[in-house]
This record gives sequence, C-alpha cells and structure tokens, in this order.
Amino acid sequence: MIHARFWSTHLIINQIAAIFLAALFINLFVHSPSNAQSNALVADLSQSDISINTDFNGASLLLFGSISGEQGDDIIVVISGPSSEVITRQKSYMSGIWVNSDSVKWKNAPSYYQIFTTKPLSEIASRDVLKSLAVGTEFLNLRYDSTLALDPDAYLEWADALKRNMQSASLWKTNETTVQVMRGALFRTQVSLPANITTGDYEARIIHFRAGEFIAEDRTAIAVKKAGFSAIIYHLAHEYSIFYGIFAIAFAVFAGWLAAAVFSKP
Repeated sequence: MIHARFWSTHLIINQIAAIFLAALFINLFVHSPSNAQSNALVADLSQSDISINTDFNGASLLLFGSISGEQGDDIIVVISGPSSEVITRQKSYMSGIWVNSDSVKWKNAPSYYQIFTTKPLSEIASRDVLKSLAVGTEFLNLRYDSTLALDPDAYLEWADALKRNMQSASLWKTNETTVQVMRGALFRTQVSLPANITTGDYEARIIHFRAGEFIAEDRTAIAVKKAGFSAIIYHLAHEYSIFYGIFAIAFAVFAGWLAAAVFSKP
C-alpha cells in the first residue's frame, strides 16, 4: 500500500514537472528572435484524450501555454463541444396542470460551451470585438427549427431559455478570472468536464488580448470517447440497433421474471 501510494505521488510529480518544463520550452521558443512574430501564442493540454467508462464522474484538465506578451495582457479560453440538437420547451398552465405547449429545436447548439478568462469579459474587450471573434453564447449564430415565427425579441427569449437550461446542466458557463498569467509570458487554467458530457471532438480556442485588442489565437483539441463496457453498449446501440433492441427486451423480460421468482410468496 505504501509502495503504491509512493508510486502514484511520483507519477503526479513527474506530470507536473513535465508540464512546467514544456511551458518553459514554449516560452523560450516563442521569445526567440526568429519566432517572435510567427509563434506569438502556443498552448497545450495536460490530457487530450478523455475516456468515458461506467464509473466516469467527469475530468479535470490543465490548459497551459506561453504568449509573447506584456504585463497586463489578457487571455480568453473558449472550449466548445460537438454540435447537437437541443429542444427548448415552453410550459403553459392549462386546466389546472402544467403542460408543454410551444417548443423550439436548436439545430447546432454546442453540447458543451465554457469560457475561461483572466478578467471579466467586459473588461477584456468590447462587445464588437467579442462578436467579431464569436466569443460568448450570444454570438453562437444558433439555427432553429420551429413552427413558430420568431421575431428578434422572441428569438432572444428562446435563446435565453436554452442558455439557462444548459447552465443548469453545468454544460454552458463563463468562468471569469480563472486564467492565471505569470509575468506576461506563461498562462494556465484548470478545465473541468462534467460527467454528462457527450462523446466527440472538442475544440479549445486560446485568444490573446492587449488593451482590448485582439493579438493572436491558437487552437487545440480534446477527444472524448467511450471506453470499456460503455463503449461496447454504445457500439451495439448505434451499429446493431435491431439486435440491441432485441437484447434489451429479452433482458427486461428476464429481469422481471427473476424479480418475480425471488420475491414471490412461498
């Protein structure tokens, strides 16, 4: 037990040391005269592959990198997941009960969208600059499918409802003042992925600002995929849906029979 604990601690120390050595190398490389202009921003992740198994409870990643910056520069990190169809419903009180009335199906809503910043967004750049870079949920250019004719005000109301639903599920969030910039050169932030994330390719955008102006941008990726028994079930459900349905029905019948046999009165 002591040996296993020592080995685990040793691995963690080695990982932290590797991250800081990589950041130091990036910093030296970026600030070299031959690369000062072409490599103004470089970023990476401590883990770029996430495996979802039966006991997956979320993941925590370290995003780090280097900028050719000055004291007081800002960083915005935008991490977005694969697009998905999300339905937002409106409830109405009818005949003494609440029922779903109108609904809007969003065609390209990101399944995960979180922002990490050095300062509040309004202090980093103007709304026009953020809009030009598509930073913020209000600039996602969401497409929808609805029987309703949505005017601009109605669209904003439905989009706000979508935002509230995704925030309550911890999938959309703005994490202000969570990015640390050291000496205008190295930066880092902790990224948390909740347990209810979907599989697919996630994109991380790292954007460098100075005095409210865009300086540079870098991108990296995170791959989230099923692993273990979850991967087998996922593969069966998508590739062999008929056999998966038959198996699910058979398993439900067997479980019902077994429960009846165990709890039946003598």
